[in-house]
Amino acid sequence: MPLNTILSVAESIAIKDQKFVGQVISRNQRISTSEILSVQPFQFEMKPMNYLLLSQNKGLLSELRVADRLSEQLLNFTSTGWTNYINYQGDMSSAQIIACQYQTLSTGKTIVLGSLPSILSTQYIVKAGDYLQIGRYSYIATSDVLRGTGSTVNIPVHRSILTTVQTSDPVVIGQYGTNSFAQTGITFPVVLTQYPTYTLVPMTNDSFIAWNSSFIALELVLN
Repeated sequence: MPLNTILSVAESIAIKDQKFVGQVISRNQRISTSEILSVQPFQFEMKPMNYLLLSQNKGLLSELRVADRLSEQLLNFTSTGWTNYINYQGDMSSAQIIACQYQTLSTGKTIVLGSLPSILSTQYIVKAGDYLQIGRYSYIATSDVLRGTGSTVNIPVHRSILTTVQTSDPVVIGQYGTNSFAQTGITFPVVLTQYPTYTLVPMTNDSFIAWNSSFIALELVLN
């Protein structure tokens, strides 16, 4: 995917994953807030490096041109040098993660995870900030969750679950597991909302590609 190439050479990434919140300030300067329910999509603003050689990246430009702001693309943080963003913090091994199963009781902002490994009850299944992917959508754990002694654990996450959970859904946590896109680790389906133009900066027998602004990609939520 061409956006993975842009991500891999990005100088920085701005990430928006906040709630959609309304705020009203009264005449006497009292503030009131309310959450406006939404799918709370992820948004990524990638500032690309301006030193890609044109001779080596005409294929990249062609792929970006085809996808444009129309087609779904995938952002995979495991394969692009940005694993620190989605890096798993808990105590399970990759094999133990893959052997777990999401439970159909998962609903609202709670993921129920079963088929748990035989690790110490005081070890962590996930820690706050860990990413879990169910189908095409990803969620962020909002608190630490210990293994405990039960057959399942409840993992609170930052937004409502966007699909009906099946036990057959592959378990993907952080950089581990193969998701429904056949990608390893957390992967976001996105569409570009800002596709910058570029300038060719001449050099000896070639040119650098200099982008005039950032790429902005919004998670594509289907339902």
